[in-house]
Amino acid sequence: MRSRKASLEGYVTDELVAHYTDMAVGPGLVIIEHAYIDEAGRVSPQLGVCDDRFIPGLSRLTDAIHARGTPVILQISHAGCKSASIIIGTRPTAPSAVKIPTSLEAEVPRALEREEIDGIVQAFGDAAERVVKSGFDGVEIHNAHGFLLSQFTSPLMNKRDDEYGGSLENRIRLSVRSVKAIRRMVGKDFPILCRFGAEDLLPGGLKVSEGIEMASLLVEAGVDVLDVTGGMGGAIPRGVKGQGFFIPQAEAIKRAVNVPVIGVGGIVSPDFADEVIRKGRVDLVAVGRAMLRDPHWAVKALKALNRMVEG
Repeated sequence: MRSRKASLEGYVTDELVAHYTDMAVGPGLVIIEHAYIDEAGRVSPQLGVCDDRFIPGLSRLTDAIHARGTPVILQISHAGCKSASIIIGTRPTAPSAVKIPTSLEAEVPRALEREEIDGIVQAFGDAAERVVKSGFDGVEIHNAHGFLLSQFTSPLMNKRDDEYGGSLENRIRLSVRSVKAIRRMVGKDFPILCRFGAEDLLPGGLKVSEGIEMASLLVEAGVDVLDVTGGMGGAIPRGVKGQGFFIPQAEAIKRAVNVPVIGVGGIVSPDFADEVIRKGRVDLVAVGRAMLRDPHWAVKALKALNRMVEG
């Protein structure tokens, strides 16, 4: 849930600190909006974590949230062709020279060379090391919503004929390598989450059956928690009404893996959030838009659920 409260260069601002500390009472965990790992993979304005110069500001953010008694995780990302030449000064990159299908205005990207892919893996690892140095309690890798890693997993955008394209194992290879690089940097006990798009929800795109297999490969690589979503753009799927619209994908993945699974999708009701966990459909729920509308949603939700129990 990018707040657009970071500076144009990617630094933490007073406004961004206030934004998150206001929401830090009530939730069991705060996941900070995605930060770019590479100058060539950013949108704007967006938090940065591609250089040590960002550590002081990120440390100030973690200190402020920890002062509220809440753990905090930073999500890290590479935007791939969701970036733009006007932002990064050069043609954006992707697995193949294929435009993202959910944007009519998107540029045709340049296909990444193999050695550039190695650099991206290193950049994810280096960024995760900065996450540790900044005092966060975990890191979440962004593999969803048409960002670079999900561009590689999607058959709509990945037309490569090398070891990063074609088969399911090849399309997930960059994600797996990035998770392993992060694990080497952060150590065996530091939590790694993955925001994972389980299906593209577009004709010819990634299917949930493939997403389930890929989820297992991510866990094998070192992911501790899967934060399951869907769609190239992350919007409400066409024709779907109500809340929890990505819970079915999360539920399917939960049956296939042995790590906690987070369910998402326009969740606004404390009763609904409580129900999907009690029924064992997911292990945790993430609430985004409702918290943006009301930063004290979690506090009110806890009070409402406690009244139900007491009643």
